Amino acid sequence: ALAMMRSNPLMFQAPWLLRHLCLIALLAVFASSAMDQGRCDASSSDGNGSCADSPGDGVLDSTAGAALEGQPKRRKRQEGESLGAAKISVLCGFAGFMILWIAATVKWACDGSLPARLYLWGLLPEAFAAISVKAVTHLLRLKRDPTPVVMLRNCVTDAGAMQFAEALKLYGKKADLAALELPFNHQMGAAGIRSIVDVVIQETLTLEELDLSYNAQLGESVLEAVEPLLMNKSSHLSTLKLADCGLRKSSLTLLTKTAPRLRLQTIDLSGNPLAGAGEAIAELLEAPLLEELALACCGLEIEDVEQIAEQLPYTSLKSLQLAGNSIRKKGLEALADQLPKCQIDELGLEGNELRAADLSCLGTAWAKRPFSRLRLSDNAMTNDEMVSFIQTLRSMS
Repeated sequence: ALAMMRSNPLMFQAPWLLRHLCLIALLAVFASSAMDQGRCDASSSDGNGSCADSPGDGVLDSTAGAALEGQPKRRKRQEGESLGAAKISVLCGFAGFMILWIAATVKWACDGSLPARLYLWGLLPEAFAAISVKAVTHLLRLKRDPTPVVMLRNCVTDAGAMQFAEALKLYGKKADLAALELPFNHQMGAAGIRSIVDVVIQETLTLEELDLSYNAQLGESVLEAVEPLLMNKSSHLSTLKLADCGLRKSSLTLLTKTAPRLRLQTIDLSGNPLAGAGEAIAELLEAPLLEELALACCGLEIEDVEQIAEQLPYTSLKSLQLAGNSIRKKGLEALADQLPKCQIDELGLEGNELRAADLSCLGTAWAKRPFSRLRLSDNAMTNDEMVSFIQTLRSMS
């Protein structure tokens, strides 16, 4: 549902407009009914409440009787007319208000601010209000409270990114944006990202996390676009996620050459084909503050894992994710040799074709220096074998 709203915001706003149109129609029915009732009250000339005037109604044989009878009837007619007019005035006022409301709603739907206003009125969660760049721009403009996280997916182009950059320039400090997530925006290029990066630097915004994952069209250009932010001394960026961004072994040069000066604590390079990039990744581990590195499904070779493992004792790394790389027994042994000497506390080894018999070296390493989290799902072992191994580790603690 969220994806449908982001792909077609007006489709999401249509039910809101339809409900208002139905309410206008209902008010029109009530107004028509009130007008009919007013005519009945005004035309009634006898005591039975009849709306039909017959030629002989109200005619008395005596002239004095007619005068006496005519006064109450005229009074009743006047009261009916005033009551009907009051009802019509009230209903016309409501109808006029609803017409103005519909016009304002249509305007807000066209300029993209309707989702933001619905959120501010408590009618929509904030995550559902961020369905387009326009909606987020209005959200940043209208909100008084901070907006620490903005996520836009499948709706950002280069032009949209530049529009969002302008919004950050105007409202970024008020929003106090800490995390910007832009995954799955396949129409966005490096130019759009660079415009956002430039504003973050110029306005010294406190952006801590930037997620550009699943934008395979970017390739190496994504690193060129974010490099100024990585090197800026006033930057607060600590998390960079570039999963499935079309990076290659050669692309990592831009990161490795500046590794000693990087202040990143978390880097996610999962889903990029990095076979043969073991040496470059080992150089990246020299980043002094790096604590989490994700390399899931990168097609790493055994030599790559060995080069990464050899560097672990000289790093501050605490979390290493190597799921889906088919490192098998030999790769696990290379890691296990270095685990007691490093600070790794979380190790992801899912989907690496490991068998239960291959885990003995991991048990030996754990006995020398236990660590908190170990993931072994989707390997060549049964669930019972995996549970048994975990229980063995616990028994050694």
